[in-house]
Amino acid sequence: MHKLALRLPPFAPDYSGVCSALFELGGMLVIHDASGCTGNYTGYDEPRWYDSRSLVYCSALREIDAILGNDRKFIEKIAAAARELNPKFIGMMGSPVPMVTGSDLKGIAVEIEAQTGIPSFGFATTGLQYYDRGASEAFLALARRFAARAPKKRPHTVNLLGATPIDFGIGGNLRDFRREFESYGFEIVSTFAMDSTLEQIGASSSAAVNVVISVSGLATAEYFQKTWGTPFVIGQPMGRKLTRKLGELIARAEQTGENMALPVPETDGAKILLIGEQVTMHSLRACINENFGIRGCDIGFPFHHIPQISAPSDIALASEKTMLEVINSGRYTYVIGDPLFKELVRRLLTFIPLPHIAVSSKLYWHEPPGLPGEKIEEILKGVI
Repeated sequence: MHKLALRLPPFAPDYSGVCSALFELGGMLVIHDASGCTGNYTGYDEPRWYDSRSLVYCSALREIDAILGNDRKFIEKIAAAARELNPKFIGMMGSPVPMVTGSDLKGIAVEIEAQTGIPSFGFATTGLQYYDRGASEAFLALARRFAARAPKKRPHTVNLLGATPIDFGIGGNLRDFRREFESYGFEIVSTFAMDSTLEQIGASSSAAVNVVISVSGLATAEYFQKTWGTPFVIGQPMGRKLTRKLGELIARAEQTGENMALPVPETDGAKILLIGEQVTMHSLRACINENFGIRGCDIGFPFHHIPQISAPSDIALASEKTMLEVINSGRYTYVIGDPLFKELVRRLLTFIPLPHIAVSSKLYWHEPPGLPGEKIEEILKGVI
């Protein structure tokens, strides 16, 4: 009961993260459920769905199929659709019912690939983890299957790892991120996995450095480092000063082969609480430090986080109750996060909205925050 939410909606789940990560790459995505989870993803977690022809399907799981464990029917339906549609790959995601009945989606993927000859993935999602866990698994599967060994690294090139609209929206944030990196002389080889093709993903091992722009990109960055020795840098280009510093870190990582991250500033006596995806909020904290000279920012983690960019005073927000207590603890003068978090404010403080689709879904997905470059400075100027 400690995770009971009375004021906040459910956050985007793991199967939505998988689908969002693979959405643009020409595959066929199948959520194994009775239709509710598929509708949840397409209706509430995927802003691209309404203007897209992507192949996202529901297995239409029925009670008798769940009781009898009729995986053969599931396999035959997917194989028949794949032969007709000829997708570049097939991805299958689980939901709570397949979790309870013990469906072996990875094994099913092996059988479907044997029947169709189409690369197939089974993701053991349950709907009980958050979107970033699912997206992380999907990006890693893409890298393992499609990223081919490059003859050599291309100088001054990067991959951006961890891009989904659940974190960055569809209002141009990712396009502006790319422009910021390009303005510092870096060519983008691929973006896992918005605004890129499967062919670009295949060439991703040629990049000199990987830039982790969200928590969901870290596992793939670690895979690239272990497999091809590619160093990675953690951070987003926010604000002019911070963007320059991030460019310097990328150049240093390319030269030395060492991993880098935007530094964690001292946060003693923090008066600002940042709630959201960790790499975004870590970059925002560094931006506030660089542009306004303010060191006092704590990050609250509703989702998964990376320990190496966490400050000692950062806080895991595992439930609405914990979030309510932290926001109203009296420690903070400012709170920055999704507009729905304002519902938890019970004392006098300044709340700065920063929409996050994982939290508020379609309520604000047409109003994504301007994060890259100077845009975030305009949001904060005159408020902090």
